[in-house]
Amino acid sequence: MSTKSLLAVFGAVLLWSFVATFSYVLAHLPPFFLTGAALFLGGIFSLPKARLWTWDRHFILAGVIALFSYHFILFIAMRTATPVECNIINYLWPLFLVLLAPLFDSTLRWSFSHLAGGLLGFAGAFIAIYNQSVKILFSFHYGYLLAFGAAIIWPVYSLHLKRFPKVSSWTMGLVCLVTGLISLGVSFAFGESIEICRRDVLYLVIFGLGPLGFSFALWDYALKNADPRKIGTLSYLTPILSTLWLTLASGSELSISLVLALSLVVAGAVLGRR
Repeated sequence: MSTKSLLAVFGAVLLWSFVATFSYVLAHLPPFFLTGAALFLGGIFSLPKARLWTWDRHFILAGVIALFSYHFILFIAMRTATPVECNIINYLWPLFLVLLAPLFDSTLRWSFSHLAGGLLGFAGAFIAIYNQSVKILFSFHYGYLLAFGAAIIWPVYSLHLKRFPKVSSWTMGLVCLVTGLISLGVSFAFGESIEICRRDVLYLVIFGLGPLGFSFALWDYALKNADPRKIGTLSYLTPILSTLWLTLASGSELSISLVLALSLVVAGAVLGRR
C-alpha cells in the first residue's frame, strides 16, 4: 500500500470516528435533516475543485444510491431496534470488504491472514461497542436485518469504485450535494420538526465538511489505489477511535476493555497487511 493510499485510509477513518460525537452533540436534530444538511454542506468542500468533477452518470448514480440507501436503512434500523446491537451488526462491513474483495477483483485471493485480521478487527469493534452499553440483548428484530443490509451496501459500493479509475475523487463532492438534497427532501416529506441554533450551524458545517464530506473523497481514492483487504482491517479503527473520543468527551476513564479492543484491531491490521 502506497503512502498516499495509507494516509487516505487513515484520513477517512479518523474523520468517520467523529461521526458518533457529532451525532451525540446534534442528537436533538431529526436524523434525515441532520444527514441531508451535513452531506449537502459536505459537498461544498469540492466546489473549489468543481472543474475536476467527472460527469460520469454511472459513478454519480452509484454513489448517490449507496450513500442515501446506506444512511436511510441504518437510520431506520436504529429507530426501530436497539442502536447498540445495530451498530455491532453494521460494523460487519469491514469484514465483508475483506471477504468480498476477490469477487470484484480476479487478481485477489482469499488468505488466512486477511480473514484472521478481519475477524480480529470485528472482535475489537464488538468489545468497543459493547463497552458503551450496560447490556446487549440480541433477539430477532427486522431492524437487525436492515442493519445487516447496510453492512452489505457499503462494502459492495466500495469495491465497485475500482470500476471507475478515471473518475476524479473530487466528484464525490457532487455526489454528496445530490444525496444531501435527496435526504433533505425525505426530511421534508416526513415532516421532521427542526429547531436549530447558531452553535448547531457551526457543528453542522464542521460535521459536513469533514466526516460527511472530505472523508468520502479520501475513501474513493484509497479504494481505487490500494488492496481493499488491507483497507478493511484498518477500517476497524473507526469504532475504536469513536469510542475513545466519546470517552474523553464525557470525562470517563479509559477502560481496560477499550485498550483490549484497540489491541485486537491493531493486531488484526498488522496480520491483514501480511
